[in-house]
Amino acid sequence: MPDKKTNIRKTFNYSIRAVIILVTYGFIYRQVFVEEKLQEIPGFFIRLADQHNIWLLSALLLILMLVNWGLEALKWQLLIRKIEKISFFRAFKAVMTGVSVSLFTPNRTGDYLGRVFILEKGNHIEGILITIIGSLAQVIITVCVGLFCLLTFMDQYLQVSYRISGYLVSGMILLIPALVFLVLFLYFNIRILTGLLERYMPGRWEKWIQYASVFSIFNYKELLWTLLLSFSRYIVFSTQFFILLRIAGTGLPFSQAVFLIPVIYLVMTVIPTIALTDLGIRGSVSLFVLGLYFQKYGTGNADTEIAILTSSSVLWLINLVIPAIMGTFFVFSLKFFRK
Repeated sequence: MPDKKTNIRKTFNYSIRAVIILVTYGFIYRQVFVEEKLQEIPGFFIRLADQHNIWLLSALLLILMLVNWGLEALKWQLLIRKIEKISFFRAFKAVMTGVSVSLFTPNRTGDYLGRVFILEKGNHIEGILITIIGSLAQVIITVCVGLFCLLTFMDQYLQVSYRISGYLVSGMILLIPALVFLVLFLYFNIRILTGLLERYMPGRWEKWIQYASVFSIFNYKELLWTLLLSFSRYIVFSTQFFILLRIAGTGLPFSQAVFLIPVIYLVMTVIPTIALTDLGIRGSVSLFVLGLYFQKYGTGNADTEIAILTSSSVLWLINLVIPAIMGTFFVFSLKFFRK
C-alpha cells in the first residue's frame, strides 16, 4: 500500500503536468485565435499550393525541424551523461518538453526546468547548470557568426557619412575578433567560474559552489563537440528561414541572405524578450534588417513586407509551436517530486 507521502507526491506531479499542458495550449490558442498573430499563414500556404514542389518543400521543412531538435537532443544527451546516462529518445523527449515549458516563460528559461525533471537519478540543479552550458554554446555561435556578418551589413547598409562609416567599420574590424576571442576563451575555460566561486563566495554558499563544480567536469574536446553541434543547429534553422523567404516570394538572393539572416539572429539574441511578445519581435527585426536590402535595391513593396512577416511566423510555427505540441505528449514523463 502506498503511504500518504507517496500519494501527495503523485498528486503534485499530475497537477503540475496538467498545468503545463493547459498553459501551453492556452498560449498557442491566444497567439493564433485571439491575437491573430498567425493570420497571414493561410495565405502563405495558398501560395505554396501553387508551386509544383509543395510536398517536397513541406517535407523538407519538417525534416529540418526534426534535425534541428534532434541535434539539440544529441547535444544535451552528451552533456547530461556526466550525471546520468540516458538514451537519445529520452533526451529528445526532454528537449520537447523543454520547448513546451519555455514557450510561455521569459527568455525561454522554462526550457531548463522542462528538461531536467525527466532525470531519474541526476541532481536537478546540476542538470540545470549543465543545460545552461548547452544554451551558452548556442548563444556563442549565434553571437560570433552574427558579429562577423555585422561587418558586411554595416559596410553595405549603414546610412552614415563616408568618414564616420570608415572609422566605425575599421573599429569594428578590430573589436569584433577581440570579442569573439574573449567569448571563446571564457567558454573553453568555463571551469574558471568554479574557482572564482570557491575563492570569493562565503562559506554559507558552500552547497551552491558544490553544484557549480559541474563546470569543471567538461574537457576541451567535450566543449568543442557541444559548440560544433550548436553550429550545426544554426546552419539548419538558418537554412529553414532562407527556404521560407524564397517560398514566400521575397526573391532574396543567397549571397545576401548568408549575412543578413545571421544579423537578424544576432539582434534577436541580444534583445531581452518575453515569450508572449517573441513572435512580434521576430517579425519586426526581420522586417527591419531585410527591409534595408530591399530599400537599397528598390525591389521591396507591401507584398514583400507581408512575405517577410509570414516567413518569420511560419518559422516560429514549425520550430516552436509544433515541437511544443509534441512536447505536451511527453510531459507526463516528468517527475517533479521524487523519493
